[in-house]
Amino acid sequence: MEPEFEFGPLSRGVYIALLSVTAVIPLFAPEYFFHYLIFLAFLGFGLRIFLVKTGLYSLWNNAGAALVNKWDRKYLDKRASDIDRGVELQKYRKSRYRDPRLPKKW
Repeated sequence: MEPEFEFGPLSRGVYIALLSVTAVIPLFAPEYFFHYLIFLAFLGFGLRIFLVKTGLYSLWNNAGAALVNKWDRKYLDKRASDIDRGVELQKYRKSRYRDPRLPKKW
């Protein structure tokens, strides 16, 4: 079974950095070492399950997709209007009859 999502390279890098600091934590803050291990265990094993079960991942994914679709729709609509305008201009440029409203060297 394939997981619903994978963590990206930035989040993996942060987790690896947190794992590498684990050996230093007891030297500087021994009272927080147990909490730190529980936090790392949650990040490693429970975060993905938590995000999928609560629906936060799908909510985030849908919100991001909506923003991308909105941006794409604006861009595609502008591009379509530019193409239509170009076709209309080409029609006037290539016609034998010159419209008197057009400039002289059109």
